[in-house]
Amino acid sequence: MPAPPWWPPTPTGAHPTTPGSCVPRWRSCWAPSPGDSIPTWPLPAPLACASICPAGPSRSTSPWPAPCSPSRPTGTVVAEHDPVRRALLRRALALGVVGPGLLAACAEAAERATGPAPSGSGPSSSSSSTSTTTTLPAATSPPTAAPAFDPDLPYWVQGGFRPVSAEIDAVDLEVEGALPPALDGLYVRNGSNGLAPTAHWFFGEGMVHGVRLAGGRALWYRNRWVRTPVYEAAVAGTAAPGIPGREVSQSNVSVYAHGGHLWSLGEIGWPFELDPADLSTVGPVDLGGALGPNLTAHPKRDPDTGLLHAFGYGLLEPPYLTYYVISADGTRVEHATPIETGASTMIHDFAVTDRDVVFWEGPVLFDLDLALAGEPIPYRWDPDYGARVGVMPLGGDGSEIRWIELDPFYVFHGTNAVRTGDTITVDVSELSDFFADDDGIDGPSHLTRWTIDLSGERPTFARRRLSDIPLDLPGVDRRLVGRGSRRAWYVTTRTDGPELWFEGITGVDLATGATDAWWPGPAEQPNEPFFVPDPDAGPEEGWLLTYVWDRATDTSSLVVLDAGDVAAGPVARVRLPQRVPFGFHADFVRL
Repeated sequence: MPAPPWWPPTPTGAHPTTPGSCVPRWRSCWAPSPGDSIPTWPLPAPLACASICPAGPSRSTSPWPAPCSPSRPTGTVVAEHDPVRRALLRRALALGVVGPGLLAACAEAAERATGPAPSGSGPSSSSSSTSTTTTLPAATSPPTAAPAFDPDLPYWVQGGFRPVSAEIDAVDLEVEGALPPALDGLYVRNGSNGLAPTAHWFFGEGMVHGVRLAGGRALWYRNRWVRTPVYEAAVAGTAAPGIPGREVSQSNVSVYAHGGHLWSLGEIGWPFELDPADLSTVGPVDLGGALGPNLTAHPKRDPDTGLLHAFGYGLLEPPYLTYYVISADGTRVEHATPIETGASTMIHDFAVTDRDVVFWEGPVLFDLDLALAGEPIPYRWDPDYGARVGVMPLGGDGSEIRWIELDPFYVFHGTNAVRTGDTITVDVSELSDFFADDDGIDGPSHLTRWTIDLSGERPTFARRRLSDIPLDLPGVDRRLVGRGSRRAWYVTTRTDGPELWFEGITGVDLATGATDAWWPGPAEQPNEPFFVPDPDAGPEEGWLLTYVWDRATDTSSLVVLDAGDVAAGPVARVRLPQRVPFGFHADFVRL
């Protein structure tokens, strides 16, 4: 069978079967047929070629890609009493051999060094920390349809997930419809844009895409890689600069404006400050050295005090969970406390009320064996670990948390929470299973209401489903964080086939369950709907902003919807000069 369409071309002068050269590692099964041309290339000196295998790193002497990935090994939790294994992992991480997203696997370094695939979906060979950008007018060349979905390839290397290679500046963008004049600011969204075209959607290098709106016009679009040490090492073709965490991060999950700062945030590592004027990277943020190795991509700002509530989880050693309170000006940590957990689990989000912090812990455990085996997602679903929800006082001590033990479930995103008397209500997008397959997706997430009763000696827990439509990536009026939402907006997902599909934008009345949805049609796929309030209207009145990819033309646009009438479709649409890959979370910064 032929090589996958994103496979990098053989550089001029490189023999296609030169032993000892680096080859891309693709964890799904691509077995070359006799006579296939296998594009390989010599590694630029002095970079050593390392291939990942369960036994550890070894120099590759084969011109052929690695065979199909072996069966996932049975993993074990990195326990506090296992210093030898923990030290082994630390050394492997420091050498860039393993880690979330395989930050510096030799195959990825080779792909990055050689440039884009023929389709233009990979990085430019000229990408570097000093790479130049291209300034374009708003007009674009005639569009062509995206390649058809190939079920034999992972969903995250094709379609709307494909990375883009160019950093672009475009001005005076074409607008269809009428942009509300009150939308005066910068809409900016983060996402994974892997420098290696095989990088899993969760673990590519971060790239932000922004559109500046003012006076009913779309003044400019620009996109920039978040220039972390991981990014710099990738474009230089060198090993990852240390253990994941702190400044060693892809910084690819969200952007968050707080205290006059604009931060890029990842699942792992510190925030990186961005300049909203041009989206350039200012540098890592450690808040005076008070942050641990990681900070959540989903902090919560208290609308009354302006304080920012957040947490970080650890991978290799306790504390596996730390709760933070950050000052209103975003310059210091005012409070930090560790919270005892039984293992290193992936905790992506949490909730707050005006009196409480609510954490949820599902059985998605960091797995040393998977990390050492080079798996793109070094986590495993362990139903024996169970799940639990914990409640502690807002600004309180970690020892005060009260846990409720539950059957296994997983939640990526909460919508909002509110405390009424002794009862906390939390709305979440809940999955019954997660990471049960190699894609990290197993079934839809359903909007679910949790009710936590704190009146007794032991808290009690109840749940009920609010909608049968798969909903995630919620948007809410952030002025109501911790005070409860009447309405929220979600992207509707479909996971019943090999392709992860975003179908539409759905508004939900959380009191009645009534829905208000925009279904753009079979060719268009939206992303997270970000709510921007109308400054001249009441709570939950405003607009939804989302990037939409059109498969028929392989182009993207910024779509503006009336949050009060989603089904009416776009109020305005800003045509963008290049495709914006599917990403994660956004913010709107009033400048």
